[in-house]
Amino acid sequence: MCTEGKKLLRKSKLLDVNKINEDTIYIDGFNLIITLEVALSKGTLIRGSDGCIRDLAGLRGTYKLIDKTDYAIELIGKFLDEKGVPSAIFYLDSPVSNSGNLKLKILDILNLYNIKTEVILVNNADVILENLDRVVTSDAAILDKCISYFDLSTYIIEKYINEANIIDLSCNY
Repeated sequence: MCTEGKKLLRKSKLLDVNKINEDTIYIDGFNLIITLEVALSKGTLIRGSDGCIRDLAGLRGTYKLIDKTDYAIELIGKFLDEKGVPSAIFYLDSPVSNSGNLKLKILDILNLYNIKTEVILVNNADVILENLDRVVTSDAAILDKCISYFDLSTYIIEKYINEANIIDLSCNY
């Protein structure tokens, strides 16, 4: 649960999805992909009091590509392509296992869409994303520090994943 002040701060930074095509977006890769994988697997998701949907997967330095990974990335590509996003830069934490494999998978799949895509492996994606504008994440620590953000996981889940198992704790967000 976040404080009322943090809810208001996050709401003030949330960009309208119709502005997503105006410039490059900067994506917290593991955050977005894992949330979509959990949604596609019918795992439990939480809509927090700030309105963002989050998974309960808990990365903890290990990640494995699963049977839902390709489809999760395809949904990202489809959504970004439909919205006319010109370019997307994904940031992945390099210390996390399989980050290199996920990078290749993202580039391979998004190559099929009309989106200039870059995937950058970094030691800690959070410290980069928290200083940027037009960030895609639901990570509360990044949301509190970034300039602005898009709640892309919520948009994609609501548009394409009707069977998602979401516990709503938003209470009048």
